[in-house]
Amino acid sequence: AYSIIESISKTKQIEGSVCEFGVGSGETSVLIANEILASEKNLHLFDSFEGLPKPSKEDRLINDIFKLGDINSYEGLMSSPKNIVLKKMKEIYFPKSRLIVHGGWFKEILKENYNLPKKVSFAYVDFDFYEPIKLALEFLDKVTTIGSIIIVDDYNYFSAGAKLAVDEFLNDNPA
Repeated sequence: AYSIIESISKTKQIEGSVCEFGVGSGETSVLIANEILASEKNLHLFDSFEGLPKPSKEDRLINDIFKLGDINSYEGLMSSPKNIVLKKMKEIYFPKSRLIVHGGWFKEILKENYNLPKKVSFAYVDFDFYEPIKLALEFLDKVTTIGSIIIVDDYNYFSAGAKLAVDEFLNDNPA
């Protein structure tokens, strides 16, 4: 939480929206929303609202957080209804006009290209698995500028895919 708050503070003067990729029950969304409440920044929330996607071949279980024994057993877990997240945003009086919720799988959202942020100053990526993290980083590479901050959750934790996606992205985009 401290890293998120500090990073948002560092990016307050940078033009662009704030994004969270992988919302879950919205606890981190509330934290982020509270930090930008007094600003004019929009908050884009991206989530399937169907739980975790099917893992790819790049995803390998590092930490079996629910003791399921197999990465494939996590498909569909950690889902939370969209209305729970919206209720939490309403409880902190985050303006509806500045909240953009993108529901669905991220690769499909990218294809639709509807109401995506043109500039991003801060992003928190918590998609857990290789493919959606890699897609989020590729998208963010096009809409962030110098000084923007991206935090990727679960690096080298839970699924090996998170670390692999980040490492590949950084290797392919050294700037």
